[in-house]
Amino acid sequence: MDIRQITERTDRSTSIWGPTAVRILAALLWLSNVSWKVPPEFGDLANSCRALCGNVADGSAHPVFPGSAWFFETVVQPNLGLFGWTTLIVEATLAALLLSGRYVRIAGVLGILQSLGIMASVANTPGEWYWSYLLMAGLSLAVLIMAPAMSPTAPRVMAVVTALYGVAVAITHAGAGFTGDGNGSWTLFGGSSAFPDDFGRNVFPGSIALGLLLVVVAIAVWFLADADAQVRRWCGWGTVVVSAALLFTYGPDGLLLRLGSKATTVAVLAAVGLTLLPRTAERRPLTAAQRS
Repeated sequence: MDIRQITERTDRSTSIWGPTAVRILAALLWLSNVSWKVPPEFGDLANSCRALCGNVADGSAHPVFPGSAWFFETVVQPNLGLFGWTTLIVEATLAALLLSGRYVRIAGVLGILQSLGIMASVANTPGEWYWSYLLMAGLSLAVLIMAPAMSPTAPRVMAVVTALYGVAVAITHAGAGFTGDGNGSWTLFGGSSAFPDDFGRNVFPGSIALGLLLVVVAIAVWFLADADAQVRRWCGWGTVVVSAALLFTYGPDGLLLRLGSKATTVAVLAAVGLTLLPRTAERRPLTAAQRS
């Protein structure tokens, strides 16, 4: 096999898998961000206003653009609850859309705006690297550009992914008891490093019980894959509505569901619901021949 054949084969493979890889990478980015934006305070007010509250304070103390300090001081800080809920909803929505592969153009636009908004608040904070947020915006721009080549996640693929995710959640919390608390004794990701420990704690919150529940959901999705389109539509949108209702119960002790569940759980369940929606009315992705 000569270099030309290798190049052509590589190009064919990347044209097929590249857009999906970009989409999943962006999904993991936003999925890892939702769990620590916790209402109603959205930060530890008793300890120097950390978390999202601290980001808002940084936007005021270390302005990025002319007038941005005034905006954070007079508009955002007095309405931190509204700002926090908006941020949480947008980022959970981004994770769900990107995991499911549905409405990825909307996800691309939202991702760009959200990334630039984060940059406007913390890019000049000591220790921050402003290029991080430009790269986040660039990743969302790549999602928007590649959207025509992105296929929605198939229901049975999502069923397998959800089952594996549930198993990972159960193993991660094997030392925290059956129901756990989401922050207790961790079998994995118990260290203090940013990666993989902090990433793992944000992406895999829960308990053994929640992991098993996700496996049950995955089994249901597997069998619903062959159901009538109307049944799938009702089940899909019903799951999305339940996920949204759970999100609005999110607080310091987790979701109404408990079991160590957090906003990450909502994003995964919403993605499952979106995956069940029939694809008949959707535009099919371009083939490699059409793109060339």
